[in-house]
Amino acid sequence: MHDTAGRGIQAFISEVIQRGGRAERLEHLPRNPVQVWGVDGDNCIVRVRTKIDGDWQARRQDALPDTDDTGSQFWVFVDLGSDPAEYFVLPSDEVAAGIAAEVDLWMADGPGRTLTGSHAVPLSSVAHGKDRWDLLGLTPAKDTTRYTDDDAAEAEQERLARNRARKTNAGKVREVAEPEVVEDLRLPVVADRDGYRVKGRFDPVTRALEITAGPMEGRRFPDPTTAAIAIASYLSGDTETCDGDTFWRLDQPESTPLGLHLG
Repeated sequence: MHDTAGRGIQAFISEVIQRGGRAERLEHLPRNPVQVWGVDGDNCIVRVRTKIDGDWQARRQDALPDTDDTGSQFWVFVDLGSDPAEYFVLPSDEVAAGIAAEVDLWMADGPGRTLTGSHAVPLSSVAHGKDRWDLLGLTPAKDTTRYTDDDAAEAEQERLARNRARKTNAGKVREVAEPEVVEDLRLPVVADRDGYRVKGRFDPVTRALEITAGPMEGRRFPDPTTAAIAIASYLSGDTETCDGDTFWRLDQPESTPLGLHLG
């Protein structure tokens, strides 16, 4: 999944440069958005979703524009399964409205459902945005000499090197022991993901899990699996699938998987 997302973003950046613009992947933000400068110098933030087959995947939370912490103005849907690759450009508010309309019907069919999990985006929902490069201030025709396959390969290697360096540095950060709170009878748990360490407290009675340190600190989830999916998706920028019983371990020297501990 990571490779597909990375390939799609790199392919999109290549298209932007070949159409007279400039693009920079914002790796410090969740979901890896791309900042794009058009021919006239105006810039915008773009979220890139990529598929090889089937539908594109978004999140049900994307129905709410306020949850878009990337500040995007546009989405670009990349289809790497086509030859050549195809691109569909839509304004972010239009994407959110389309997801909201379908999610509202889905929630109405099942009282008690919540805005969690993935949401499929079919071609029919985005087809009208094919090659709308004008929305990003780019030219309809492209000049492939501006950005070659060798340039793209070199850029991808540089990105991977930066990611390796970031993960190495994160691993060297000295862990500060959390003071033990006698009154808190919840189990201390920990998980390592994409170079980050996440700590939490799990209540065996209610099965709720609270993030106490790391990404999404302060968030509470109804169970370990929901928490694991939220953390993994936040860090990767894609909709991930995780098993909370193996994702979380006891924050103790033996580091027992949570599911094994619970039996």
